[in-house]
Amino acid sequence: MTTFSALLKEHRSDIIRLLKQHGEMTNEALAAALGLTRVSTRRHLEILERQGYVTYRAVAHGRGRPSYYYSLTAQAAELFPRSYDVLACELLQMTHECFGREGMLRVISARAEQVLRHLAPQLAPLDFAARVAKLAEFLIERGYLAEYEALPDGSFRLIERNCPTINVATAFSELCTQERQLYEALLGGKVVREQRLADGDGACAYRIFPPSQQPATDPQERSRHANS
Repeated sequence: MTTFSALLKEHRSDIIRLLKQHGEMTNEALAAALGLTRVSTRRHLEILERQGYVTYRAVAHGRGRPSYYYSLTAQAAELFPRSYDVLACELLQMTHECFGREGMLRVISARAEQVLRHLAPQLAPLDFAARVAKLAEFLIERGYLAEYEALPDGSFRLIERNCPTINVATAFSELCTQERQLYEALLGGKVVREQRLADGDGACAYRIFPPSQQPATDPQERSRHANS
């Protein structure tokens, strides 16, 4: 529970833990479990509600005051450790062992094709600069902390300062290869990778050239990106 303990006050992290373990609980039940007064516990719950981690529902009991049952929101679920990257690595490894590298590449390609089907119709009516902007917007929504800039020669640089699949990409470079190819398919121009987080660089960086422009790469750079 280190994740949310580092973010929240001690009693608030305890409330999160109790609600995760037991589901809905009343203020009275939480206070008893924590050894706090109901007033103090309610104050913590109000703060957690404002932060978006806790919600509640009221249950009426005849003419008396309703009971309030507190539970965690979807946002609170993000506080708990997950191992999606471990599962993804294991699944790709099993696919490789069962169906060979070709089978693994088909799985990775199918993922990219799904993104292509979703995003390509949105990019198709746009000019090249607007496509780059729309792609960056899509990546931001996916947690890549992406940004882009127009360069004087008419090309663009796309930078991803976070990789949500970094552990998978480190184990399977094919994922990064497919990503670059996906960007080319979406944008309709040449995309050259300049940096990669999985290689220890500070970001993933791409140089994006419009269809009318061919990248001028020196032999060293071309060799570096031959397998990317």
